[in-house]
Amino acid sequence: MMNFFDLIFTNKSILRIFQIEKFQKENISGECIEFGADDNLKKNFIKPFSKDCKITYSNLNPNNKDIINIDLEKNLFHEKTYDYVIVFNVLEHLSDYKKAFKNFKDLLKKEGKIIGSTPFLFRVHGAPKDYVRFTNQYLEKILKENNFQEIKIEELGTGPFLSSISLLRSYLKYIPIFYQTLLIIAVMIDKLLKLLIKTDPKKIYPVGYIFSAKKID
Repeated sequence: MMNFFDLIFTNKSILRIFQIEKFQKENISGECIEFGADDNLKKNFIKPFSKDCKITYSNLNPNNKDIINIDLEKNLFHEKTYDYVIVFNVLEHLSDYKKAFKNFKDLLKKEGKIIGSTPFLFRVHGAPKDYVRFTNQYLEKILKENNFQEIKIEELGTGPFLSSISLLRSYLKYIPIFYQTLLIIAVMIDKLLKLLIKTDPKKIYPVGYIFSAKKID
């Protein structure tokens, strides 16, 4: 169930609130690598104090010496493999994302799992570039092309009204009471739409997607 308190009262983006909520339900352990890591390790999806994980953080040109530099768009010279690859809010910044998916597979142990998320109805955000948006169908296609199995993909959000608020959040957040009121109204309308139409509205108006898949061979 969605955490309405976080949605209404925290200063995180709507997309990130949903991502954190879903990620916290994952039971991860063992050797883990997180891509797109923040220099402030406490801001990452895998927290540095996670008990059951031995964590490697990666990003391009990090300022933190505890973060390694792996370029997912190039051939890997990183021999270590992992039980989990975590890749949140990274794929949209890669022009050669097909190479990245091959690298994800090479980085995983047999039976290893990738867990990732990417925005859809979300503003352009450079880091330093923002190249692409993925649909559910394309995420499934590219995972299958790389022989991943047990693929699960879920839409994030509630529907078109919350997605619209998400797009405007950069401006609305400076009027907090107005913004919070609009959030409540948007979720209520999306919930009503879900009762009235055949297709779940978040499936056609997602803020983003979260996906997971397992390397079998």
